[in-house]
Amino acid sequence: MKRVSLKSDAERALAAYDKLPSYSIQEDILQRLVEEYPDHKNAGAVDTKVKLLNLFYSTGIQATNMMTAHILSIKDIDARLKAGDKSLVAEIATLKLSNGDVRFNYSFATKYCALHQPTKYPIYDSIVADTFESLFMQGYLPKYTYSRTKSKSPNTFTKGEFAAKLKEYDFFVDLYKYFMELFDLTEFSVREVDAYIWGAFKVAGEDFEIERLAKLDKKSIAEVKID
Repeated sequence: MKRVSLKSDAERALAAYDKLPSYSIQEDILQRLVEEYPDHKNAGAVDTKVKLLNLFYSTGIQATNMMTAHILSIKDIDARLKAGDKSLVAEIATLKLSNGDVRFNYSFATKYCALHQPTKYPIYDSIVADTFESLFMQGYLPKYTYSRTKSKSPNTFTKGEFAAKLKEYDFFVDLYKYFMELFDLTEFSVREVDAYIWGAFKVAGEDFEIERLAKLDKKSIAEVKID
């Protein structure tokens, strides 16, 4: 398959994304909050981060107070964030509720880590997942092979298996870096690539190459979609 460069497409989509007022305001608020409270020493600031992130990016957490307490209980969280510790994502995501149920808030956890270290933590959300799944199914990610049935061969997956693997953060990060290398996006940060993929489907009135490749219709991307 011919190698495809998405560099110019990303530049154009990022320029358009930067002009979306609501999203730029939300990101500015969160960035200012993290600049003022970069660590986890102030419980009120952590609670504000959790609740604003959940509100702005529709991550669907109902037990936000419990999530705040959970995050504050994680040992060495600031050092681990600084180091880009990928295991932190699953640890934040796994929230045990008071009734004994356990919720896996994966999208929120990637966004929370990325909020503090945007160059070290790629974000998982439904649009990124749908894009990667579509590229995989069409053979645009040749490192990974599609199979109709389960296989023991490495990097060979059914559609469902591939979707499930995206929620294993080590796999997701490796795939993300591979995607960036394959499509000539290494000059961008992972945060910029996230904004590119996500923004391309949110910018009305313009079509981008990533949309054509992924074969996802803007109209099929709900404004609020819980991950």
